[in-house]
Amino acid sequence: MRLDTATAPQTVPALASVEFVSASRGWAAGNGRILATSDGGASWHAQYSGPAQFFQVDFTDAAHGWAVGTDGLMVTSDGGQTWTGRPEPCGLVDSVHFVTPALGYAIAGGTQVRIDGGVPAPTSGGTLLKTTNGGQSWTAVTSAPAPAQAVCFASAADGFLGTPGKIWRSTNGGATWAASFAEPPKSSSLPKQPGDTPALQCAGPDAAWVDFLGYGAAMSNAPYIAYATQDGAHWRALFEEGYTESAVYPQVHAPDGPGSYPGPFSAISPDTAVFLGWDPPEGLGAVPLDTVTGSTLAKVGNVGGLTQAYSAAFISPTRGWVVGTDQTASGKAGPAEIEATTNGGHTWTRQYTAG
Repeated sequence: MRLDTATAPQTVPALASVEFVSASRGWAAGNGRILATSDGGASWHAQYSGPAQFFQVDFTDAAHGWAVGTDGLMVTSDGGQTWTGRPEPCGLVDSVHFVTPALGYAIAGGTQVRIDGGVPAPTSGGTLLKTTNGGQSWTAVTSAPAPAQAVCFASAADGFLGTPGKIWRSTNGGATWAASFAEPPKSSSLPKQPGDTPALQCAGPDAAWVDFLGYGAAMSNAPYIAYATQDGAHWRALFEEGYTESAVYPQVHAPDGPGSYPGPFSAISPDTAVFLGWDPPEGLGAVPLDTVTGSTLAKVGNVGGLTQAYSAAFISPTRGWVVGTDQTASGKAGPAEIEATTNGGHTWTRQYTAG
């Protein structure tokens, strides 16, 4: 799903993001709502209900969190019992990534935001910002490559930044950046295109996962290709959407990914992540799930109860939550749902339906 920031209030899903900091504490956010649970999703209650449109929620612990949306940035220091608005630092904030309750980074600006990779990322423009006071004030990271689209840090020093078709690494808190990875050259027979949009997540020291989201679609397929590193220097291709990407990158030869369209993913550790996709031709839609463990790609099956997913949060290879929609009739938007699994995605339990 792509969100044009000019029309985003009409297009943000009812539930667009989910985040868990433990097996019991979690949050979900979307169009006009922030939900919370303290019992692993057995029950959910509203912490915010109003006009704001949220496409990301980010927590560092059970108390400190941030919600990003088309109407601004909100913060909490009491687990969401109260949420306080923060002024926009340098234009619209597209995403945040906090390392500690005080230290965080943001991507701001850009004209269009994509959320179909699970991490909001502008497709053009974008500036990297940094805060050391929990988001009360921000400064531009002038050393960062531009345009910035995605950022994550595993510690105060070690982080990765995504720009079109490229990943950069810093080992000194963003003071300097070095090239870490670049997509291979695209086929010369294709029209010239910008680099793909990175959906990026860190997973421990030196480790990162990225799903590059391509442009356009053909025959009910949209391009994407995923990579991972465990040392910050050597990257391996995990999978690709084969129908279109085999022509774009004929030299890659990666296995088929989960679905004909990209979906969200959740990085669990340096060598384990869960990836979801979207198969719109499959009736009203389906959400395939793959797990990557080391060099092994396993196709688990579909996320039961969802026809499209927007965000996933796995705290272990077996325990996770996914938010999305369940379209029950053609041409009619379905309700937003929270689905949970305790066996790695083999079976699912519906925990919440948004009215």
